[in-house]
Amino acid sequence: MVRSIRYSRPKAVPPELLIDFLCCRFPYLTRSAWEQHARDGHISVIKAARDSCGAGDNRHGVVVPMDYELQQNDEICFNPPRHLEPDINEHVVVLHSDEALLVCVKNGNLPVAEGGRYSANTLVGVLQRLAGSFTWETANGTAEICLSKATNKETCGLKVNYYPVHRLDKETSGLVVLAKSADAARILSGQFERQSQVLNAQLTKYTGGESLTVVTSSQFDELITMDKSVSKSYIAVLDGSVPEGNEFIVCNRVGLLWEELKDSMKDAEKHTKLKKLKMACYHASVEKNQQLYGRPACSRIRILSSSDTLRVSVARVDILTGRTHQIRLHCAQIGFPVLGDKLYETSTPGAVGGLHAVADDIYLYRARETVSMSWGVEGMSVKRHLLHAAILTFTHPTTRERLEFFAAPHEWFLSDVECDEATKLEENKSGTEILRDLLDRAVRGLASHHFQEKVITTFCYQ
Repeated sequence: MVRSIRYSRPKAVPPELLIDFLCCRFPYLTRSAWEQHARDGHISVIKAARDSCGAGDNRHGVVVPMDYELQQNDEICFNPPRHLEPDINEHVVVLHSDEALLVCVKNGNLPVAEGGRYSANTLVGVLQRLAGSFTWETANGTAEICLSKATNKETCGLKVNYYPVHRLDKETSGLVVLAKSADAARILSGQFERQSQVLNAQLTKYTGGESLTVVTSSQFDELITMDKSVSKSYIAVLDGSVPEGNEFIVCNRVGLLWEELKDSMKDAEKHTKLKKLKMACYHASVEKNQQLYGRPACSRIRILSSSDTLRVSVARVDILTGRTHQIRLHCAQIGFPVLGDKLYETSTPGAVGGLHAVADDIYLYRARETVSMSWGVEGMSVKRHLLHAAILTFTHPTTRERLEFFAAPHEWFLSDVECDEATKLEENKSGTEILRDLLDRAVRGLASHHFQEKVITTFCYQ
C-alpha cells in the first residue's frame, strides 16, 4: 500500500535533503533503515514542476537519490512490501457484523489503521484480508461462522471498505466499531463528535479550580449521562496497589508535551524526535496554566481490585473526553501508571504530580525491540500496556437501535503477561493465577453496570 506525503516548509526554513526530512519526520526508522529502503526502491518522489510561465502544475514521477534537495509541493511516496512491516498479532474476535458496521475485539499488538511503521498490518488490513471465518461471540456461547455461508458483502467476492469510527492505541486491546460505508461512518462519527462537543462545553463550567480534582463524583455522573450517544469504559491494570473502592477524578488538561517545551526549551533535546507523539498533562486552572496549554480532559478511575503481592490494581476508567493518550496520562499523573506503559512513567509512585514522558531514544528502543516491561515482581513482565476497552455503547446508524457490547479483558491481558509459572507467590498461586483472580473480581465489580432495557447487549467472555 503506497503512502505519500506532500512536502511543504516555511520560506524562512532552508531546504533540506530527502534523507534528513525522512529521519526527522518519521523517526520510527533509523537513518540506515531509510537508506536501505531507498536502495531497495521503496521510496520515490513525484516532483511538482512549474512551467516557464509560472502557471500550472506539471507532475511527473522521478526516483531520486536520498541526497535529493526537496522542493515545495514535492510528493514523497513510500511503498514497502508488507513483509517489512513489524509483525502483528492478527487475532480478532468479531462480535457483530451487518450491512452497516462491524464490532470486534482487537488484541494489544495491532494498530487500528495505517500510521507510522504500519500500512497493511493493521486491523483494517486484517479484516479486509480475512477470508476464513470469524469467531462470533454471543451471550449464548461461541460459534464459528463461516463467512462463505453468510449473506453480507464480505463473502460475495466484493471488497468491503472499513472506516474506523474511533481508534485505540496499537497496544490497547478491546472493542472497536468500524463502519462499512461512508454514510454509516458519517453518522457514527457524528455521534462521537456531538457527544464530545456537549461534554466539553459542560466540563469547562466545572474546571478552572485550584486542586487536581475539580469535578465531584456526582458532577461526573451528571456529565457522563448528559449525552448518551456513545458510552465507553475501560479496564486498566495499574502499577501500584491501591485500596479497593478508591476513586480518582482527574481533570488535568491534555496536550502536546512540545507546547510547553518549545517555550521553555527545558529538556527539549530529549523529546524533539517524537514531538508530535508525546502528550502531557497541564493544570486545569487558568491561574496555574496561564498559557492554557492542552485541551479540557476528565477521567474517573475506580479501583475494582488490588494485590499487595503483585503490587498492582485493576481499575475501571470512564472518560468524558477522548484526548490522545488521556487514560495513560491521567493514571500516571496520580502516581499509578498503566502497567507496561513504554512511554509514560511517574517519578512519584503513589503520589500526584510525577508524570513524565521518557526520552525519545528510550521509547524508540522499547518500541522497536518490543521490550517487555517489568515492575518489581520477580519473574514477571508484560509485553505491552494493560489497557482494554471493555464496554462500548452507541446507536446503530440505520436501525437506530441501541447496541451495547462488553469484552472481558482476561484473554487479552494474560496472553501478554510473561510469568514463571513454577514460582508460587501466595496461596500456592503463580503471578498469572493471582492476576486472573484480580480480573475476575474486577469484572464482578462491573456487574453493577446497568445494561438498560431495549438495549441489544453482546458479551464476550474468553
